[in-house]
Amino acid sequence: MKTITLNRFLEQKDVYINEIRDLSINQKRKIFVYPTDTIYGIWAIYTLENIKKIFEIKKRDSKKMFSIIAPSFEWIQKNYPQADIKKLKEHLKKYHGVTYIFDYSKPGVRIIKHPIQEFVKKLWVPFITTSCNISWEPIVVDVKKIPKEIANQVDYIVDGWILWGKPSVLIDLVSGKIIER
Repeated sequence: MKTITLNRFLEQKDVYINEIRDLSINQKRKIFVYPTDTIYGIWAIYTLENIKKIFEIKKRDSKKMFSIIAPSFEWIQKNYPQADIKKLKEHLKKYHGVTYIFDYSKPGVRIIKHPIQEFVKKLWVPFITTSCNISWEPIVVDVKKIPKEIANQVDYIVDGWILWGKPSVLIDLVSGKIIER
């Protein structure tokens, strides 16, 4: 595991993008701990291998889905044609962080209000994401408090300092409910 400051990560984002894309040097996809608009999360490119690994890291029930961070609203529109992008953008302005649920059989979708979103947009690949804690343990808002059993199993920790600490709001577009956690 390597820790890097958020500023350094963003300055060198092309290096990390190339590393993520080049499987010949990876042999496996990289898993990151990163700051979001709300809490620290774990993310990786959306592959079955990464999903399995993150379930193991978090000791999470495999029936509980992860969210994905979408590269952009255009990506959401392409992959979820039923999405009303104008309404999604309004929700994102209103709440501190939003996860959209379009279909109960698919992961929730996020666009984060954080500089990391530019990294995801430039890579143009969705990431699986979940909170950076062992299931049912407290959320992580400070990299110094990342559980060792998580830190030891990820490739990179991006230190974005101490975060606000409130999970994203769920906008359930199937039922029309808004769930503030």
